[in-house]
Amino acid sequence: MVSNYLTFLISYILIILSVVGHGVLAIKLTKTNISTEEIGFVGLAGIFFLILYSYITHFFVSHGYLHNIIFITIGLVSIYYYRSKILIKRNFIFLFSIFSIIFLAFVIFKTHDDFGYYHFPYSYYLNKFSMIIGTGSLSHGFRTPSSIFYLNSLFYFPYVEYYLYNIGATLIMGFSNIILISNINKFLKKENNSQFFFLSLLAFIFINIFFYRIAEHGTDRSAQILILLFFIYILSIRGNYENFDNILPKLIIFLSIIISLKSFYILYFVLIIPFTYYFFIDNKTNLLTKIFLSPLFYFSILVSFFVMLVYIFNTGCLLYPIQQTCIGVVEWSIPKTEVSALNTHYQWWSKAGGGPGYRSTIEPDIYIKNFNWISNWIDRYFFNKVSDFLLSLTLISVIFIAIFRSKKKKIKENSFQQNSLYFYFVLLLFIEWFFNHPSLRYGGYIIIFLIFSIPLSYFLSKYTKPKKFKYKVTIIIWLVISIFLMRNIDRIIYENEFYKANFMQNMFFSTEKFYFRIDEQLKKFSNNNQNCNSDSDTCFSDKNFTVKKNYGKMIILRNRN
Repeated sequence: MVSNYLTFLISYILIILSVVGHGVLAIKLTKTNISTEEIGFVGLAGIFFLILYSYITHFFVSHGYLHNIIFITIGLVSIYYYRSKILIKRNFIFLFSIFSIIFLAFVIFKTHDDFGYYHFPYSYYLNKFSMIIGTGSLSHGFRTPSSIFYLNSLFYFPYVEYYLYNIGATLIMGFSNIILISNINKFLKKENNSQFFFLSLLAFIFINIFFYRIAEHGTDRSAQILILLFFIYILSIRGNYENFDNILPKLIIFLSIIISLKSFYILYFVLIIPFTYYFFIDNKTNLLTKIFLSPLFYFSILVSFFVMLVYIFNTGCLLYPIQQTCIGVVEWSIPKTEVSALNTHYQWWSKAGGGPGYRSTIEPDIYIKNFNWISNWIDRYFFNKVSDFLLSLTLISVIFIAIFRSKKKKIKENSFQQNSLYFYFVLLLFIEWFFNHPSLRYGGYIIIFLIFSIPLSYFLSKYTKPKKFKYKVTIIIWLVISIFLMRNIDRIIYENEFYKANFMQNMFFSTEKFYFRIDEQLKKFSNNNQNCNSDSDTCFSDKNFTVKKNYGKMIILRNRN
């Protein structure tokens, strides 16, 4: 039991330190304008480069024990070498205070429903095999890979094995919290209120109360956390152009990770329109050239390139399940009719056409059109998921107004009013969300939160600081931390009682046989593939699949009857 706890905890600590070490190494090598004392951004920079590294290396090698041990050691050597600039006492305490709190959320027995379906199998596939072409034929889940699987695959070690596959979401949440708390602390020292202060405080409350369950993050919630940070920082540029060199690399890192987590979030590129517009009307277009001079910009293009390349090699499509992006000429491609059907299925599901224990009587292709879905969505989904979320945000808004609205307005109103175009684009994203995929997990959480928080934060920033301002903020932060801890303790107690999870004996989450079903198929294909020549037409064939080998790579083809 002691060995189990100790190994799990040591692995957790070493991974955090290694990611920070890789972040510092990347910042130094690319000469990125991010201070190594900004430990939250250093961590996200580490995640950014780890994702890029994982995508590139997977084409050539599997992420097995030896590869990962060498890789994590490089990060630890880096953090030791640069220790005087990173781990000053304040940063060290801050880093481990946040991740010690989040560790309680990292202790998981019951994973989410999609974890065993494709999150676990895909990450495990990366640990056991280098790139295999045509894996999208094996499972629908393998057609929508995420960078978080590639990140998690780097933390597959002896003894702990695959039980760290939730570490990616934990790292993103931890470093994001460090950034938000740093922002809050920085603004507390200023004399006047700021909209960006209130946005950071509201964001801290939001992600720790609504996203407290790491097991439920999947690929969506981690992306939505980073979208929130991206939005706060893109708003902070106008009127703060002197810090553009420091803000730009952060925006690039945010957006690159977001899109790699789920290609669907490429929609948030729409925010580049008001971003560019304001640069033109403020006569700051000369600053835009710095984007193309930034090494991170080209690394972000490289990340996008490899994300699309993986989609092509898995499915034959640039962006699955968008039928128009599919290349029909490659032999492993998913048929376009099937891609279209899956696109319909995703819309049908997000519009409450089906779920555990029920299915609409209307055919999916008819259900999703002409608002045929609206009444069922309201009955099945709006009540009580969306309505509860709206009530919670309303309550938080009322509490904030009661606590932070003072009797005296500031003489000069906040310049954020000039950024109103961003808010209209959020409303545009809301319309797109509602018409096409009105599920909270598909961007709904963050869009609805921003619709509440942007006007609220602007309204409060127009007032001077009320009495005991710092004291009130401190109480709120500690209250949020307490709620986060209590909800996770309650979850652990529930998992112990309902699922018979004995965390006193085992810290690892539960796995079942079907988690490995795709790995068993791949082993069978691989064993036959190893015995065939590179110029052979067919290495293996059964009623469902044919396996070929070309230029040393295994290609899986589904037999289409």
